This record gives sequence, structure tokens and C-alpha cells, in this order.
Amino acid sequence: MRKLLIGLVALAVLLVAADRISVAIAENQISDRLTSAYGLPDKPGVTITGFPFLTQVAAGDYHQIDLSASQVPADGATLRDLSVRLTGVHATVSQVLGGGSSMVTADRAAGSAMVGFGAVGQRLPGGFRLPVSATVALGVSGTGISVTPVRVRVLGLPGLSMSAYSSQLRIVVPLSTLPLHLHLTSVHVTQDGLRIGAAARDVQFART
Repeated sequence: MRKLLIGLVALAVLLVAADRISVAIAENQISDRLTSAYGLPDKPGVTITGFPFLTQVAAGDYHQIDLSASQVPADGATLRDLSVRLTGVHATVSQVLGGGSSMVTADRAAGSAMVGFGAVGQRLPGGFRLPVSATVALGVSGTGISVTPVRVRVLGLPGLSMSAYSSQLRIVVPLSTLPLHLHLTSVHVTQDGLRIGAAARDVQFART
């Protein structure tokens, strides 16, 4: 009886070890796939959630995969601290291990990232020699982050309302080509820059 118990424990340990080794291999393959598909400067972090992993492999369905990258180029800007959660991921065994058909799909993706204030500053018109401050409204457009002056103040002069000229003075920070076919959904100001939110459905990514 004791030998049987020891044998069962040893088998359980081997199964858990095989499961964890398999998930590490899969995470590395997905990271390579994303690096290749989007030309990332560094391999992104990949975490496949759920235990056991091998049952998800057998079914070809993965509940959740979390991705993270420190820097990602997008439309001439640099996204920092990109974090993406994929849910309902579908992939065959060969796809997860880096072979077979090139396409891996996810039902939904939701993510966030930081955009530095410099990305906005680069698109401001030059030539100003007066100390100017402005209140702006941020929004999401089909092509990126819209920045619309609401009120402009020049040192020594009263504030000027820009409502009549908002469409002419509006600038857009292009962010229409985001990784994983994400679409911009929100933007908020933080101390470190602009925090953007993005989402997508029926995401596909391929090894190129």
C-alpha cells in the first residue's frame, strides 16, 4: 500500500512538472510569434493562466493569456508598459509549439499602455515665442488621440475661448495601427503621460 501511495505521489509530481514545462514552452513560442509578427524590439512577457495547462492544449482552447511589453512602436509613437489580456484563445497543439498553420485567434482582447507627452508635443505647431498655456480636451478618434484646445492663456492677457476654432486647432496623435489589431477606446491624463485603453474582437496574430 505504501509503495502504491509513493508511486501515485511520484506520478502526480511528474504530471505537474510536465504541465509546467509545457506551459513554459508554449509561453516562449507565443512570445516569439508576437515578436516576429509585430517587429518588437524585445520579447514580450506571456502568461498562460489556468491549471492544468495540458487539458487546455488537448481542447485547443485557452481561457486567458496575459501579455506585457515595455516598449512597442505604433504609428511613429512608442507605447510604454503595454499590457494586454486575451480571452477565448484558440490554437492547435502545433500552433502553440510553433508549427502548423500560422494563425492563432482570440475571441477578445483588452489592453492599456502609456503614451508620453512628447508624442503630443511633436505635433504642436512651432514658431511660438510667447509664454502660452492652454486647457485642452482629449478624445478618441478613428485615427488616434484627438487634442482640442478649449481655452488658451497668454501671459499678461485674459484667457481666450477657443470654441469657435476648435476644429481648426485640433491635432491628432496617430494611433490607428496598434498591436493585435487593437482599437483605441479611451484616453486619460496621468502624471507620467497619457494612459490609453484599447480593445478588439476576433484577434488573429501570425508568425511571419
